[in-house]
Amino acid sequence: MTKVSLKRKAGFLLTFLAAANIAYGDVAPDPLDSGLSPSVLTHRVWMASEEVNIFLGEERVAINAKFMLVNLSEKDAVLEVGFPTDHRDEVLSLKVFVGGEPASFREESERLYYPGSIDENGIKVNWVLWKMTFPGRSETELRVNYKVRPRRNEDFLFTPYRELIERITIGQSGGSPASDHISKLRSGMTTFSTGYLLVTGAGWYGNIGEALINVFYEGKGPGVIRRFSPEENYSFLPDRLQWKFFSLDPSFNVELEFNPSFTVEEELSIVRWALASDESNQDLKNLHDYLESLSDKMKER
Repeated sequence: MTKVSLKRKAGFLLTFLAAANIAYGDVAPDPLDSGLSPSVLTHRVWMASEEVNIFLGEERVAINAKFMLVNLSEKDAVLEVGFPTDHRDEVLSLKVFVGGEPASFREESERLYYPGSIDENGIKVNWVLWKMTFPGRSETELRVNYKVRPRRNEDFLFTPYRELIERITIGQSGGSPASDHISKLRSGMTTFSTGYLLVTGAGWYGNIGEALINVFYEGKGPGVIRRFSPEENYSFLPDRLQWKFFSLDPSFNVELEFNPSFTVEEELSIVRWALASDESNQDLKNLHDYLESLSDKMKER
């Protein structure tokens, strides 16, 4: 089996895995033999393209991903392929298709260590793995479908957006007529976080030719999103948030936070009503500015 060394970005990725329920990502070659990010490649299997569709939900996030992989060498390459899952999560309803045919897979865990870690026992990373043969000078289609659980951001898990919501009562005037609007905002303050690991795709030969990542939320659309990263190469379309990358060096990951209670425009409307009754509430103004900035980004084409 071809061996691939994937150590260079391990510290970054381990920190990232520990911080959020990033429970899925690009497929990687020989992950158990190699780690999480590459420094030396001994194969010439190139990821020509990938399309990832992420369907947000409060209980489950569904992922449908399609990868086109090209073996640029004359000889066949046999690789064990897989992707990492968060050490606190589980992958459900997993299906793998190679060349349109169902493929069997297995699950394994490993502990990874990096300098400066406060956890002497390392971080446990779970992998879903399967064998693939890439014929020489040929293209192979790989499709992976599965579901994961998003992180629920409740009272003890603050994000910049949720902190703004939390603070609006601090600057609230006593007996303010804005109380009803503020109560409505606070009742819908629970958000959810999820994301997609791109750095694991760096184990393939060269840059990723083309990457398309779509994020959907049924009913309310992309207006439920409250934070997204990266803030480049993106478009907010009527039914989705979309990233398009060409010749991608996968040195970063996709991060998302969403609030299913309101779209940005719905929440802005409530905030404006509240401000009309409580103009002196600076924290309410800060929330307004955050949402208005996000609304402007959603209107960009």
